[in-house]
Amino acid sequence: MSKTWILAANRTRARLFELDERERSVCEIENFVNPEGRAPAGSRGENRPPRTFDSMGAGRHAIEPHTEPVLKFAERFARRISSVLEDGRTQHKFQQIMLIAPPRFLGHLRNCMPSNLRSCVVREVDKDMTRARIEAIQTLATEPFQGAK
Repeated sequence: MSKTWILAANRTRARLFELDERERSVCEIENFVNPEGRAPAGSRGENRPPRTFDSMGAGRHAIEPHTEPVLKFAERFARRISSVLEDGRTQHKFQQIMLIAPPRFLGHLRNCMPSNLRSCVVREVDKDMTRARIEAIQTLATEPFQGAK
């Protein structure tokens, strides 16, 4: 019987569960928090855009950053979670994984996952269930599923 991990994540929090297929039950095995994803914009020093000098003259003006800081923090968190999942895969702690995340964060996770890990994904659900009760995760994980990821 194959082991299945379930990841419920968003840019500020991730919960990792394991599905006991025999018992059809779910237990939480790890919890991650991303404090950077939660802090208000001004507290991270990003309320003022970077400044630069004009190419001609002494004038200065603000420039737009290439990537919003909040996106960088989300991508960094997705890489951290992906690394944990990859470690679990290489240690044979699971054979399949189910991802539950809002669409934007689901995209970050997909982009961070190596191909071997992506091939273990059997289902994706585009919802934020990081605060859901374990019973709701269990119901979602054990309900019959038709269709592609």
